[in-house]
Amino acid sequence: MSTVPDPIPTPIPGNPPVPTPMPPITEPEPDRLPDETPNPNPDENDAPPLSV
Repeated sequence: MSTVPDPIPTPIPGNPPVPTPMPPITEPEPDRLPDETPNPNPDENDAPPLSV
C-alpha cells in the first residue's frame, strides 16, 4: 500500500488557511503592425491656428 501525499494542505486548528500562491497571469502584448501605429489626426494637428 503506497501512501499518496494529500495535495490539499490540511489547515492547522487556530491558524487561518494558507492560500496557494498563484503567479499573476500576464499576457504578452501583441506586436503592432506598421500600419497599426496610432497616427494623430492631421486635420486637427496640422491645421494652422485660427487667428481671432
